[in-house]
Amino acid sequence: MEINPEKLTQQERYKLLIGSVIPRPIALVSTADARGNRNLAPFSYFTIAAVNPMIVVFFPLRFKEGKERKDTVKNIFETGQFVVNIASADIMEQLNNASGVFDKDADEFEITGLTPIKSSMVKPDGVQECRIRMECELYKMLAIGDEGSGGSDAIFGKVVHYYADDALIEDYKIDESKLNAFSRLGGLKYGLIGDIKEIPRP
Repeated sequence: MEINPEKLTQQERYKLLIGSVIPRPIALVSTADARGNRNLAPFSYFTIAAVNPMIVVFFPLRFKEGKERKDTVKNIFETGQFVVNIASADIMEQLNNASGVFDKDADEFEITGLTPIKSSMVKPDGVQECRIRMECELYKMLAIGDEGSGGSDAIFGKVVHYYADDALIEDYKIDESKLNAFSRLGGLKYGLIGDIKEIPRP
């Protein structure tokens, strides 16, 4: 099948992309607004952007014809800070529950039963159950597109403090099997790590 993206609906393009770009890592992002109200939401449009400085990036989609930004983005606009929490498979259900659409003043920590833990360098709490937490300050934000909910905001965060459970890390290397992270696939599906193969580089 040959496909011209310009002739597709937003939903058709969305289905093609999330079914093709797999597996996608998940950033469980915790923020707080200027009054200290907490927010927690997962994002699977997420990756590394740079290592010097240490930058991660995620891309929250917008609501309502591309004009309504998510609470996560609004909070980062207000405070310039957030935490990227890397979830293990044992909290998959709680992470999924955090993806709901809630009132702005709702506290997803309370909704999901996840535990807030004070951060070292930023004001938003991290997620205690997550064995890797990256405390970030906003490095750059870019608006991308404006069509439907397909419009998004690119949120680049400079990692100012990094936490990893001692059992996961040795010589700055993370043991993937112990982390037991999971990924986002198409539709309602999630994926586990599965078999890991090591192949020497040429």
